[in-house]
Amino acid sequence: MVKLGRRLCGVLALLLVLAVAPMAVSADLNGPLVINSQVLSTTSVPASPVAYNLMVQATSWLGSPYRYIFVVGNLSPWPMVAMRVLDRYVPGDATPVEIDREWFPKRLNPGQVASIVFEFPDGPLVDGCHQIEISLADGLSTVLMDCSAPGATTVWYVPLSEDMQSYLSQPLLTQDAPVGRSKLGVHVTNKSVPNLGVFLTKAKPAVVVAVEDVGWLADVKAVSPKTVTLARFMETDQTLEGDPVERAEQFVAANAARYQANPSVDYWLGWNEPVVKNVEQMKWFAAFEAARVVAMDRLGLKVAVGNFGVGNPEADEFQAFLPAIAAAKKYGGILALHEYSAPTLRDGMGAGIPGLEASEDYGALTLRYRYWYDHYLRVKELVVPLVITEAGIDGGVLRSEGPGLGGWRDFAPSWSASATEAVDAYTAQLSWYDDQLRRDPYVLGFAVFNVGTLDGRWRSFDVTDILPQLGGLVSSKD
Repeated sequence: MVKLGRRLCGVLALLLVLAVAPMAVSADLNGPLVINSQVLSTTSVPASPVAYNLMVQATSWLGSPYRYIFVVGNLSPWPMVAMRVLDRYVPGDATPVEIDREWFPKRLNPGQVASIVFEFPDGPLVDGCHQIEISLADGLSTVLMDCSAPGATTVWYVPLSEDMQSYLSQPLLTQDAPVGRSKLGVHVTNKSVPNLGVFLTKAKPAVVVAVEDVGWLADVKAVSPKTVTLARFMETDQTLEGDPVERAEQFVAANAARYQANPSVDYWLGWNEPVVKNVEQMKWFAAFEAARVVAMDRLGLKVAVGNFGVGNPEADEFQAFLPAIAAAKKYGGILALHEYSAPTLRDGMGAGIPGLEASEDYGALTLRYRYWYDHYLRVKELVVPLVITEAGIDGGVLRSEGPGLGGWRDFAPSWSASATEAVDAYTAQLSWYDDQLRRDPYVLGFAVFNVGTLDGRWRSFDVTDILPQLGGLVSSKD
């Protein structure tokens, strides 16, 4: 037994020696586990003179293809959720034209670093310079120039200005979890339908939108005083022509008597889904809406500006619309938008829009409004209340599928062969959308399109017969 114990101790000692010995001693130099590396350069980096900054590093990497490796680090105590990086690679002699590369990092939390590799298959430009534009939000940006020769690495400390720090230190608009009661409401084109009265009385929806026939909104206020009511009258001339201020004043004057006869309307809409094709047209419409705000204020009334259709406007157009939102904020108005998607409300989530980065919390169709609030309104201190005045399923967003697909009823069979289960599927989608809006305190509510149909036009959108389910959805979140 003594001999066996000695042998066992010897084996354990040998195993211990092997365990602490460097692995490289017994490694196969021809094996895949060995990486031969070479230190290209080492240099000291001085400490940043300011407390809060961006660390930016750019490496011009020679090879085929030529690569520009870009790294950015958030050395501040605040998250950065709306960063945009534009690399404008400019030749020294202006020929050929510059080459642009754009990058939208996802949310960059304090202490986090993100990187990207820009490739240039034709090689480096002669005497080229990388002009790097970094934006934290609209109007908060910096420009860096890198004219070093290919094969170099450049490091910058970018101090955060007071304006940048002020913006970043504000609480994020979107909360981590839903807050408060349901924000579901309805868009109504025919009040004389079954279930509507019971729905209004029991559910007390967040918002109700009425078109043309608006006097009954007094009944809504009687049973649900806290419901936000919006209304509009039909308008046949929505051309962006003439003097916008004069047009707005004429528009208000033509409807003034009806406006004042309906005091139960909290916010008056103007045009419905205006067709704006470019920035210049948006400037015209912004001037129109700003003038409408002022004209309505003279009548003691408040307005909802915008009322843009789904997928509109684009980023540069929205920026041109800011003067109208500034007027709305000054006079107690709000912003109105439409949001639809298909085949489900979640389709388009995580997709970007031209000029702004994609985010899993934003969408190209539904939740598109978060782009406007995070990138433009928050930084400009123009956060106004928002109502999604139309929402739901609309096959019109599927342009590649051709005509024929309308509202949720047309898509219900794709969700389930069972009519009951299809209704449950739509209700679940609306509940998901509701919960998303409940994460944004500035959202007053959304109006599901549509209750009632006078001529059969909106039959595939009609939710009249599922109002009990929608009422149950609202009540479940009280």
